Amino acid sequence: METQDRLKFQQRALDALRESSKTLEIAQRLLEVGNVKEAERLRDEAREQRNVSMRLMALAQHRPSLNH
Repeated sequence: METQDRLKFQQRALDALRESSKTLEIAQRLLEVGNVKEAERLRDEAREQRNVSMRLMALAQHRPSLNH
């Protein structure tokens, strides 16, 4: 894999991780105001974004992708 491809995967992984963090912050605010159902939905969405980030980073590092 070319260095440029690795960098693209790494950038996409970081973007997904940032999005996951933002989503978790919103989920926390919703939880604080009592909107548990939406907070749980966003928590699950953030978890999936984190998993995407992990798979992309594995690709950038030439490791087999994690199937979670």
